[in-house]
Amino acid sequence: MTLFEFHILDHVMAMVICLIAPILAITSRNISTDEIQFEPGDKVKLYHSNALLLFVFALVVVTVWRIPGRSLTGLGLTWPTWNPLVLQLIVAVFLFYALDIFFQYGTKKWRERSFKHRNTSLAFVPADKKELMHFILLAFAAGIGEEIIFRGYLIHYLLYWTGNSQSGILSAITMASALFAFLHGYQGYRSMVKIFFLSLLFAGIFIYSHSLILVMIIHAIIDMLSGWLGISLLRQLAQEETPEQES
Repeated sequence: MTLFEFHILDHVMAMVICLIAPILAITSRNISTDEIQFEPGDKVKLYHSNALLLFVFALVVVTVWRIPGRSLTGLGLTWPTWNPLVLQLIVAVFLFYALDIFFQYGTKKWRERSFKHRNTSLAFVPADKKELMHFILLAFAAGIGEEIIFRGYLIHYLLYWTGNSQSGILSAITMASALFAFLHGYQGYRSMVKIFFLSLLFAGIFIYSHSLILVMIIHAIIDMLSGWLGISLLRQLAQEETPEQES
């Protein structure tokens, strides 16, 4: 990894990402997701507003990065360098994701447990094809925006403090991944743990491929798959629950 000099604007941006964003996340969690009842169209509005927020904030981060003359290539906006380890990490991402889906929905018992927590871990999943089309916009925004903020910018910023040694890189990606997982706490603690490990894999792909573009694509695909699977899984869970309620 290349070490860059960081200036006052970078320190302000890091404060927003590492301090203000977590405080806002904690404040928003005071309202339990169990109490949220989405009215028709509410989730679509949420998808649009979150997508806009991610795009705007990512644009601000890129602007702060470019002000001292640092290149977009240095940020990671370049095509990947391929090697066996990158391919192994990509396989690990999709294997981890597949195992996560299996252990949530692979048996009826696991599906029943997931259905009981649908107002937390599944609260923001699209429930029909109309919502899915809008969710795809959010998936692209998350793939682009979150990778620019948490992998491209934040890891480089943390390396400024931890150093470019193997331990320094490991410390930087661990801290960035922990923060990324924490900001997804609205999905529940189990999801936070899964997102932390998935984030470590994303960071590994970024480090060894030198490319945010590759990680953006993978991230967006994972999110879109989650939305598509959410429709069929919620429908199946509801169908399995209905006979029990009627009996």
